[in-house]
Amino acid sequence: MEKTDLYLEKYTVVSKQSWWQGFKRAVYNPREKTVFYRNKSSWAKIILFYICFYGCLAGFFAICLGVFLSTVPPLDNGPKYTMYNLNPGIVATPSSYPPTGATNANSVNVSRSQISMVLAPYMGSRTPFECGTGRTCLFDASTLQECGRAPYGFTNRTGCIILSMNKVWNWVPAVNNTALDYVPVYCNAIKTGDLNPKPTVTVINGGFTRSFYPFNGQQNYQKPLVAVRFDLVDKPYQIHCTLNATNVQISPAANKLSEAQVFVGVNQPQ
Repeated sequence: MEKTDLYLEKYTVVSKQSWWQGFKRAVYNPREKTVFYRNKSSWAKIILFYICFYGCLAGFFAICLGVFLSTVPPLDNGPKYTMYNLNPGIVATPSSYPPTGATNANSVNVSRSQISMVLAPYMGSRTPFECGTGRTCLFDASTLQECGRAPYGFTNRTGCIILSMNKVWNWVPAVNNTALDYVPVYCNAIKTGDLNPKPTVTVINGGFTRSFYPFNGQQNYQKPLVAVRFDLVDKPYQIHCTLNATNVQISPAANKLSEAQVFVGVNQPQ
């Protein structure tokens, strides 16, 4: 039989195999002693290659992770770098108030819900946190007066905002009047245009309680809050609040990142 006839005969036999026979032949070929078309030598080489490849990859990852972890300070020391070293940011809730009127009842309810969410952790049973050697602190939400309970000082002619300060590790506020037990917050109405008289803006509890600082990762730590009551009028204006501490820098530019100030729009569409 010629060589061409032998090839055709082999091809014909293989082509008549069922799919199951072909699958078994792929898994293990008894004639060629292969598993998935690879013999012992081929499997040994590819296994050795991947052991070396993934071993080097794991070693490289372990070295990178070790270098990274060597730069991380202990948890008790706080973050190594922070953009808030000098100027803690102030957050106002809500950040703006919608126009007054019955048609904006939904927007007003949203503002009340936002204040309620901020105050929720300060209600009910709480655990005091350590705020000095042998001292514990717990913020009293009743100092916020009507802004600390529903409807959160929001009526047809007045409204409230709640101010909080972001936590800055080991930052201690410095004030001129050391007799005060809080860091004063000053708020006033700006961009009032031709409004006469100007809307009244009142900081109810004076400022942020000084005994709550510094923040060093204490368990159960809660930031002090400040309540601001203001007039709702028929024209829009802004409330500008600043932290009166000597160790902060406040830029005249509005809404700069990491500034100890906040701007709140009153009667502004949301």
